[in-house]
Amino acid sequence: MKKQSGLFGLITLLALAACSPSTPAPVAVTQTPEASPALPATWTPSPPPTETPLPSPTPFQPFEAKALTDNLNLRANPGYLFDVLQMLAKDTAFQVIAKSPGGEWIYVELADGKTGWLFAQLIATDQDLQQAPIREPENAQLITGTVKNASDQPINGIQFMIQGAGTSAPRTDALTDDSGVFYAFLPASSAGKWYVSFTAVSCTSVVMDKDCNCLNGKCGSIEPALINVTLPQVEPLEFLWQ
Repeated sequence: MKKQSGLFGLITLLALAACSPSTPAPVAVTQTPEASPALPATWTPSPPPTETPLPSPTPFQPFEAKALTDNLNLRANPGYLFDVLQMLAKDTAFQVIAKSPGGEWIYVELADGKTGWLFAQLIATDQDLQQAPIREPENAQLITGTVKNASDQPINGIQFMIQGAGTSAPRTDALTDDSGVFYAFLPASSAGKWYVSFTAVSCTSVVMDKDCNCLNGKCGSIEPALINVTLPQVEPLEFLWQ
């Protein structure tokens, strides 16, 4: 009987052990790191475009030319009213240095270093005289004017006589350039009334054809034909070719 009681007690203990809650095994928890907040996009300005530097203009290089005719007058300033410094024989060589406004007169240097102005049409050269830089004359005053047509287009090759008042008055001449402007240079001492009048049309004018005839047979005229000027001139003169 005692053996049964002991056996029963052992079974009871085992049953209680089987019914007791077991201690749960620890579960490993992996923490997911919080995502860092996204930074706002930063705008980076594009670098400004690099300008391609323009090539520097080639400096003018004086070139040789020659007198086209005998007794070519080298003058102190551009114009027929200025002193003659020297007369050049045909084929006398010199260096082309500059040109006057309008390009009718060329500033040159002789072999002996003497400088002065020559009339461009009496210079022999295979170079373009008009590529020379402009040189403003000193000790001179200027009468200038413009010739245009009714469409406001400049008329080149129009010749004007610029003459003082009175008997045997001094006279010079000037021709309009490609911009329709003429430049007449006078000695600084010139004063009083002068007359500017139309005298001729050059064969190189846009109103002439290749055979030096009036374009389309119509020669045209200028208005006004004459303007009085009191020196010193203040405003450029204006002429209409029609």
